Amino acid sequence: MSMVADLLRAIDPAQIAADADLIADDWQLDFIRSDAAQMAALIPRQHGKTEAAVLKALSIAMSELDSLIVIASPAQRLSDEFIRRARKAYERIDGAPPLVGDAARRLEFQSGSRILAVPGDNDGDTIRGLANVRLAIIDECSRCSDDLIAAIRPFLATNKRGQLIYLSTPAGKRGVFYETWVSSDSDWKRIHVKLGSCSRITSEFLDRERKNLGPTKFAQEYECEFLDNDDAAFSTTLIDAIVDPNLKAIRW
Repeated sequence: MSMVADLLRAIDPAQIAADADLIADDWQLDFIRSDAAQMAALIPRQHGKTEAAVLKALSIAMSELDSLIVIASPAQRLSDEFIRRARKAYERIDGAPPLVGDAARRLEFQSGSRILAVPGDNDGDTIRGLANVRLAIIDECSRCSDDLIAAIRPFLATNKRGQLIYLSTPAGKRGVFYETWVSSDSDWKRIHVKLGSCSRITSEFLDRERKNLGPTKFAQEYECEFLDNDDAAFSTTLIDAIVDPNLKAIRW
């Protein structure tokens, strides 16, 4: 039975959702199935981004040999939570073989694959040296430092199937995630999940959130709008309006 399930997951990675007895949204199935080398996903709060990433990581770990999967986020506890959720999803899969290694920040599978939670609350100095990474997931990417992201990208250099994934809600008009999202770089597959696409969230809950958070915070957290930072002296819109991109810099 396990060999059949492994074959089905190899043919269709999204089979992992059914294996874990979870109902995945259409965007989650698209996300899990994608083999794009670079993906950026802009997703409202509580719309299943971490769950989708967990399922994608498990699908690779169970169907591919000796694959290294890395999860990073702006705080170690968030990365640790990813491991906990991956463990719980794995335990739901009927006939899944016992884990070879099971720790707070690491899962190791009989396939030889591993899922590691790496420190994200620094500039990446302590994680340099990882190599041949099959999948690198940066959760809440908009809140991660540019230095951390720069330290993670080389992990995939020698893996021909390597995938890099940025997952986030917005956090101002700055940083790697924002610049990636608004760029015209066609090397990126972009997934935008809109508010209202998740049937698990009621309109009554969203009405309460809108009232309690206020329009600005609600627009960022749930409507995925990139807004200027509160401490900005001038808005990005104003700066863009007064700057002429055709003018050349004066060199003294």
